[in-house]
This record gives sequence, structure tokens and C-alpha cells, in this order.
Amino acid sequence: MLDNRIGILFNASMLRGLTRGRTRHEAIEYYEEAAKRHGVVPVYFRLEDVDVRSLQVTAYVRRHGMYTRKRMTVPTVIHNRAIYFRSDSHVKVRALVNRGIQLFNQVNRYSKLTIHELLQRDPALVPYLPDTVRAVHSNLLKMMERHHSLILKPASSSVGKGIMKLDRTPRGWQAMYPVQKAAKGNRWRTMESLDHALPGLIRSRLSRATYLVQQTLPLATFRGRPFDLRVSVQRDASRNWQITGIVGKVAPAHTFLTNVAQGGTVHTFEEIAASSLPSFPFHKLRQRVSSLSLLIANHLSQQLPHLADLGLDIGLSPDGTPLFIECNGRDQRYSFREADLFTEWKLTYENPIAYGASLIYEPQYAPPVNVH
Repeated sequence: MLDNRIGILFNASMLRGLTRGRTRHEAIEYYEEAAKRHGVVPVYFRLEDVDVRSLQVTAYVRRHGMYTRKRMTVPTVIHNRAIYFRSDSHVKVRALVNRGIQLFNQVNRYSKLTIHELLQRDPALVPYLPDTVRAVHSNLLKMMERHHSLILKPASSSVGKGIMKLDRTPRGWQAMYPVQKAAKGNRWRTMESLDHALPGLIRSRLSRATYLVQQTLPLATFRGRPFDLRVSVQRDASRNWQITGIVGKVAPAHTFLTNVAQGGTVHTFEEIAASSLPSFPFHKLRQRVSSLSLLIANHLSQQLPHLADLGLDIGLSPDGTPLFIECNGRDQRYSFREADLFTEWKLTYENPIAYGASLIYEPQYAPPVNVH
């Protein structure tokens, strides 16, 4: 008998929110609506709820408008929306895959440096990548010789946490760094080094965590503020990568970070393009961004197992050239909602379900299981 269930793997906090009807940025109802259209039944659980030996799981299923807890066999297809930091969790995920479970987005947080190293293997992508290296002291000094402005990022953080900026001044280097969590975003301070050396605070922070250092890209601005584009790239029922939507994120006045979690605001791509690059045909601009994003997704999916859902941050130079900034393995989809792009927002939930349904109903065309 065909198993028409699709598993949705959540972290514990999200699963608690599901049972209480408070899932914050996740619109669970869109999973349910898409599942009905594609003839599948979503079941929700944590990795901790899975017994790999028996392939049994305790999961939640929607029945008569409520989520009820039920013991069942593990679904043969699982969409991962959880992030795991412990090695034993990754071992358990690999064990499920080795038992024949099609688990897509198997890993959805990769080191930023790993992603850059993978992208640099494709000569066609190199012109669109910022100069990026691990932020050890010797590398940082070389980058300070090559560039006038640098971004320092924790290798494994998200939503802009811990990012710092270095700018060359006539008297040395000025560091901009977060010091305290405010009601919305960070509070920022600056510190200047007068001897052209690395500011002491930067050295201290780099000694406590793994960072990467990137050149600050020469990007166009929106009303005088930095912006980038969040590009949702997903596999759909065809199993091919496609662009689900593009939305702009604009930094607040006090910082260079565009993350919504750090106070950034969202705008449609059309609005940003009309203001920032008014002489550039919008359809050509969108085509350039889409082509680069699809090239990135296709390249990464050849290197990393079971990718199906990415959120790419893409910048634009003043001449309309798209430039890669960052790759997110678990896309925060609510930017589309904030920009009133409801069709795109719903599609970000539709496509993973459609892709999962294709693995259920046409398993003979499923991608090979990677056991490494």
C-alpha cells in the first residue's frame, strides 16, 4: 500500500507551538492546503521522537481541526525544517537516510566558509563571489592590505548575529560592532585604531569564535541605505530548481545589516529597482538575479546531499551585476509576507510539499540516496 504521508521535521520549540496554535513565522496552514492539493498527509515530529531501529515515530497529525499525537511508522519522505548542532543528531539523520528514508534538506545549516569554498570550485561563479577567507590574524592582515572595507561574520550564525564591519580611515581602521540586544536589532558602537592595526576588540572577539572575513561588496543603495535581495530557490513537483520569489531587504539608518531580525525593512524587488537602478530594464535585472541564483543552487546540489530549498542573499552592483552574499539552508520565508507578496509566500510552502509528493508517487525517479 502506498504511503502518502510526508514528514515535516521540526525542532522542539516549533512542535510545541504547533500544538498550541502559535507557530510564529511558520504558516502551517499552507503546508496543510498544499498537501490536500498534492494528495499527501503531513505529519509533524522531532528527531527525538524517531526510533531508527524500529522505524517508528510519535508524530502529530491534523484531525477534525486539531493536532493529535499518534505512534506510527516513519514516513518514507521527510522535509527537514529543523536545525541540529549536536553530532549525535546528525548521526541519527544519516542513519534514517541509510535505512532508505528520502529526507530532503538533510542538513540545512552549513558553515559560510564551506559554502564559499564549494562555490569557488565553479569558475563561472567566481566573478560573483566576494573575496572571502577564514578570519585568522594573518589572513585578516592580508585582507586589510587588499581592501578598504571588510565584513566579519561568525562562520555558523544566522539572522545577522555577531557581524562586524571594518573600514579604513585616514588615521587607521574603524570597527563597527554590536554590543547589546535592543528591542529590535542590536545597538551598535564604533571603535577606531589609530596605528593602522586591528582594533583590540576585534582581536578579542575573533579569539572566541570562528569567523570569516569578506570584502565589503560595492553595492547599489536604496534611498541611501544598503539593501540586498532574498531569493527563494526551490525544487518543485518537476524536481528542478526554480525561482519561487525575490524580495528586497533594506538596512535601517543606524547599521549596514539588512536582516529583518536586525531592524531591516522589506520592499518589492520592483520598488527597489525603480529607485536604485532606474535606467536598467527590470526584466533584465530579474533575469540576471534569477540566472545566478539557479546556477548557485544547481552547483551546490551537486556537492551537498538532498538539497531542495534555499534562501540566497544576492546584492546588486551599481551597474546591475548580481553578487552573491550568503546562502541560507533554512529560508526564513516571512519576508514575502512582510512585503505583501502572498502568492510567493504560499508557494514557499507549496513547493517542498510538491517535491515531497513527487518522491512519494514517482519513487523510480527519486534522486539516489547519499550514504556518506
